[in-house]
Amino acid sequence: MTADVGFLRDLVLAPGPSGFEQPVQQVVRERVASRADPETDVLGNVTATINPGATPQIVVAGHADQIGLQVTWVDDQGFVYFDKIGSVDPLLLPGRAVVIHASRGVVEGVVGKRPTHLIADADRGKAADISEQWIDIGATDRAAALARIACGDPVTFGPHFVEFAGGIVAGCALDDRCGVYVAVRALEIYADAPGSAALTLLSTVQEESRYMGAHVQARRGQPDCMIVVDADFATDQPEVEPRRVGGTLVLGGGPGLARGGCSNPRLFALFEEVAASAGIPVQIKATPGDTQTDSEYLQTAGAGTAALNLGLPMRYMHSPHEVAQLDDLEAAARLVAAVARRLGEVFEPGVFIPRA
Repeated sequence: MTADVGFLRDLVLAPGPSGFEQPVQQVVRERVASRADPETDVLGNVTATINPGATPQIVVAGHADQIGLQVTWVDDQGFVYFDKIGSVDPLLLPGRAVVIHASRGVVEGVVGKRPTHLIADADRGKAADISEQWIDIGATDRAAALARIACGDPVTFGPHFVEFAGGIVAGCALDDRCGVYVAVRALEIYADAPGSAALTLLSTVQEESRYMGAHVQARRGQPDCMIVVDADFATDQPEVEPRRVGGTLVLGGGPGLARGGCSNPRLFALFEEVAASAGIPVQIKATPGDTQTDSEYLQTAGAGTAALNLGLPMRYMHSPHEVAQLDDLEAAARLVAAVARRLGEVFEPGVFIPRA
């Protein structure tokens, strides 16, 4: 089964920093509408279900938002100051092309800072603080800038998506549009050959900033299990050591199954079993602590829900050009759909209670 590159491209190029995700969510709603009725809550989370009302209830989640910036001030010369949305490395910003998403349309700009020639030797090569950087949109003064943009407007890296050789892709916001892609594709694959379980797509908001979408979703009901799909650190790049990140995770090796407190042990075993029987490649990722994903929050749904974190190998996370492998995304989607079918066959109350 080949990946739908066009759909991933649409997801990646739709702007959606935390709190401003609806252009992305509209892509999701339009995509799933032919198979299920999408619903949007007051925060902007999108859900869609195959076999609503059936048992067991399985949720597969990815977060729609991306890191970004937000306009905070415009000075008298028309230079635009900003703060970060999510974890943005200040080192990556100077000279970077950005887009301000204003109410009247997009405004392109470039991030500026003091030239290196004018920086003291002791400070040269260090990251300029966010407060010491600005966006130049070519405005002549404050009034000219404010005629085009406004305080509070969201800002993203310049939209970019490219296909490399061998099914490798690069672009902004692959974290976590890849996870949303997997959740949608899993829903589609399952809808084409459904089992008896209910499978729900969940595209969350504000993961990169406050995990608020996951917080709200966790209060909405009591699914039997939550599968959280997010980017994870690929180790097949320089300076990323497997011993420091929980094991080897390489592009093309399949999704990573997180093993630790974030994943129910019996659900983890089921994923391993189904992957082996279906010939779907997986990798094991030791996760002794916080995953820094929606997982910790979604598994608190109701009285507690069996959860599993599914990591997609990704290089250069939280940069303007993240890198992923299409085969890993399709493998993850097929695995989620296969697990949903298998759960429909074997589920019984208490199946996810840990045993000695």
